[in-house]
Amino acid sequence: MHQYKGLSYIYDYLVSGVDFEGWVDYVEALLKRFKLQAKSVVDLACGTGNTVIPFARRGYKATGIDLSGEMLDLARTKAASLNLAINFLEQDMRSFKLPEKVQLVTCFHDGLNYLLDIEDIKQTFQQVHRHLVDKGAFIFDLNAVHWLSDTDNSVTMVDEPDMTLIWETNYDSAQNTWQINLTGFIREDDIYHKFTECHREKAYHPEDIISYLKQTGFTLLGSFNAFSFEPIHSNSIRHFYVAQKNCD
Repeated sequence: MHQYKGLSYIYDYLVSGVDFEGWVDYVEALLKRFKLQAKSVVDLACGTGNTVIPFARRGYKATGIDLSGEMLDLARTKAASLNLAINFLEQDMRSFKLPEKVQLVTCFHDGLNYLLDIEDIKQTFQQVHRHLVDKGAFIFDLNAVHWLSDTDNSVTMVDEPDMTLIWETNYDSAQNTWQINLTGFIREDDIYHKFTECHREKAYHPEDIISYLKQTGFTLLGSFNAFSFEPIHSNSIRHFYVAQKNCD
């Protein structure tokens, strides 16, 4: 998808400080807490592979799905360099297809916030339900409404020897959408390549997410303030949800 083409070149730089192994530690703690079994996992919106590689390292049968071919090219290169057998598929999370059902589906790091209509959320939940075994687990996160709505109309610049990034952010309270207008200059030899992209995320209230989980055949096991077992509260920045597929 065009909006991720430029981002793919800088994505790993932007998330270089994120402890993705720690994210999977947290997922495994959630699985243990609810006595859920998982040896196969599909990671939606896997990007450059950061959120699915830790699963493969730990012996899971892992598949990564993303809409961006550019992101997946980088993910495949990473996995190959680590001798990890991960199946990467260029698909839309709203309509993805797999040859067999799995025990765990994940979606992290704002992946679901990129869906700008609640019907898209519902379609994604339906697809996840179709591809999970009975009593399989669905674990995902969403940015909190209040955190996105606190965004001011500011301009930020990062200037590095091989890249310059400029982004402007704003929040549309009527639509509950957060927009980033990103301009980048990436150095390749003696030439700087320019790209311009617009990224939008939508904030969803927990009660709406929980309602759609139930409507699409899931039982909510828990919703948490990120990386803890505390319930979601008014100051939560990121919410984690743990749902289990009801038996067909």
